[in-house]
Amino acid sequence: MSEQKEKDLFPQNARLAQLSDSLYGSPSQLDAGEARELLRRAGIDPEDVKARLYRKFDALAKEYAAAGRPVPALLKQALSDLRPGVPGSPKERALVREARAVIRSVIDHAQRIQERLARLPRVTLATAYRNKKELSERDKKLLDDLAEDLLKRNNRSRPKDGR
Repeated sequence: MSEQKEKDLFPQNARLAQLSDSLYGSPSQLDAGEARELLRRAGIDPEDVKARLYRKFDALAKEYAAAGRPVPALLKQALSDLRPGVPGSPKERALVREARAVIRSVIDHAQRIQERLARLPRVTLATAYRNKKELSERDKKLLDDLAEDLLKRNNRSRPKDGR
């Protein structure tokens, strides 16, 4: 492309950027969700853009290191934010860590409760009729049925591991 054509493109690009800003707002006003949605509408995969940016920034950081120059702090931050397999921002990573810790805590508590329940002694019902002559057969059957019902309830509330 000739220099004259390049010079002619600059005002056109500036005008296009101005029109875009008036329609959508300036890029600094977009949040991450809106940016992703705009990219998707344009047929661009946001994760692909993120991966390509990471590769370019990584190559640039390697050039700095190969030249013996320190990698700029903003470039390090961009690499940290765009690193694949890691949730977006440090704030998101902190939330994920906190959620995992809470879930682990809940699971640990549930296991401890189950262990304590398993250590409880089995309840046995000892039927002793003090004055057997005064109880009718019907009374004995009612008491036996009640004892059997209590044992069934107790067995249902116990863990299945046989303790």
